[in-house]
Amino acid sequence: MARARNTDPVTSHEAAESVDDVTVTQEFILRVLQKKPRTDSELIEAYRNYKTAPRASESGIRSRRAELVAKGLVADTDRRDVLPSGRRSIVWGVSR
Repeated sequence: MARARNTDPVTSHEAAESVDDVTVTQEFILRVLQKKPRTDSELIEAYRNYKTAPRASESGIRSRRAELVAKGLVADTDRRDVLPSGRRSIVWGVSR
């Protein structure tokens, strides 16, 4: 079951109450994306800034994000950001 901290905004608490069957890693991914939509590389960087987040590889974080997409909790925002490589990347956000 997803959880929100006492200091989180009410929207985070509402989102946590509406989510079932979410892993701890997925909870942190949702927390990161609730702050602002991000590309996978931005998501990975922000995830790693949480000292209490479970250890996860880059591919593991992308896989957990994909699982959240499959559950309808995360979605493509239809925005694309250009990466340093020059490639465009999907910007992911929490589904509304």
